Amino acid sequence: MLRRCSWFAAALVAALGGALAAQGGRPLRVDGVRELSFGTVLPGIPRQVLRTDPVASGEFQIRGEKFNPVELTFALPTLMTGPAGASMPVLFGGNDAGYSVTQSIASQVGFDPSQPFQSQLDKDGRASVFLGGTANPMASQRSGSYSGTVTLTVAYLP
Repeated sequence: MLRRCSWFAAALVAALGGALAAQGGRPLRVDGVRELSFGTVLPGIPRQVLRTDPVASGEFQIRGEKFNPVELTFALPTLMTGPAGASMPVLFGGNDAGYSVTQSIASQVGFDPSQPFQSQLDKDGRASVFLGGTANPMASQRSGSYSGTVTLTVAYLP
């Protein structure tokens, strides 16, 4: 009988400079909208969530000064922690993050979340960031709930 493992990552969001505004304009603000969730994971069977998944992918909203260039940097976990100190590997591939100036999950520019990414905000000073990944449970994975923390740092560029 297979034991079931479920996992979700709490999204921790940081805006570099907090309330600092670009050139006297709007403050930069980053909000977590939806947590990355792998749902039920079976031992020994990897579970991938695509950045385009409207239910399970993580989503962040960015608000700031219109047309201002920004740089995104993720701090990504390599393991999730679970019951009694158990851990489960989690992987983030080269196309697991997406950036959308239109804030639409259907129109993203994919990028590698392990590398800094630069773009600009739209005419209203908004954008969305999406994140997928892969839970990689071992065959002997302990059942229970697993979690990890993803940190997105967004900074205005000069």
